[in-house]
Amino acid sequence: MYKKIKDFPAQISDAINDTKSVSINLDKIHRVVIMGMGGSAIAGLIMKDISPHLEIIVERNYFPNAIIDGNTLLIICSYSGNTEESLSYYKHASSLTKNIFGITSGGKLLKLLKNDNHNHCVLPEGYPPRSILGYALTVLIKLLDEDKLLELLNVELLQEYSDKFSLEESEIFDLAKKIHSTFPVIITEEDLSSIGYRLKCQLNENSKMLSYNVTLPEMNHNEIVGWDSKLIDKNLFSLIWIDITWPANIKRMDITNKILKNKNSSNHHIQIPSELQNDLSGLFYLINYLDWLSYWCAYLNKVDINAIESIDILKKELA
Repeated sequence: MYKKIKDFPAQISDAINDTKSVSINLDKIHRVVIMGMGGSAIAGLIMKDISPHLEIIVERNYFPNAIIDGNTLLIICSYSGNTEESLSYYKHASSLTKNIFGITSGGKLLKLLKNDNHNHCVLPEGYPPRSILGYALTVLIKLLDEDKLLELLNVELLQEYSDKFSLEESEIFDLAKKIHSTFPVIITEEDLSSIGYRLKCQLNENSKMLSYNVTLPEMNHNEIVGWDSKLIDKNLFSLIWIDITWPANIKRMDITNKILKNKNSSNHHIQIPSELQNDLSGLFYLINYLDWLSYWCAYLNKVDINAIESIDILKKELA
């Protein structure tokens, strides 16, 4: 996993080069439905956040809840190609639209896509689904004709940061030392909710830590009162704020930290460097930064970052 996180920026370059011929006619598309589970869903959630002008619906279910018709582009994502929910969803939805695109490395899904003559992108093999995000997200960006988002990407600078974060003598390692034995509460603004969710999932799977994510200003309208509980042990919780930039939300963050100062062991604000703030590079920076954070938490917790024992047991019982 170390090398896969370190080479995250290279995934972006590889995807750009490998998908030069990938395209789909969007002229009559009014809605995009992206279906995936776990690590195969996160690219869709991020795509929805960075393209608010597109009607994107992300589904994580056995069957469609969204409206799917002849003007819908359905994108099925399953890294293994054997995800139970994805195969079921395809079975239910494939008769509803002819506009289907698959993103997978193989398995039953790839066979179905080929048999039904649907366009698809074959992902590189040998990755845990959660570690191929750079590639999968870049494919979605190109597929949905958002190439302009990639034009200003500074992949070289992203690689420099990733190389720096791979060392124990880094700010991320210092942050991991403060949170690895806590229950991190992750707070983002609404337009970065997918990034907060990404960190939550990476801490779950990589670091074997419980965590959850919320958004500002919403958490100030309900959850903040829940912290009044007398049962809360401050040593159990840490707060991680991710790139809070809206002036009113910065004020809310400062006030919330004051209110909760005796309810958590530490609070931290992760920000995009100024040199990366004006384009998609900042988003990819955050993804890589947070992946490294989960890596170093796993290292400090002395757990196998690749193991997903509980998921394996669940799948075996379901089979």
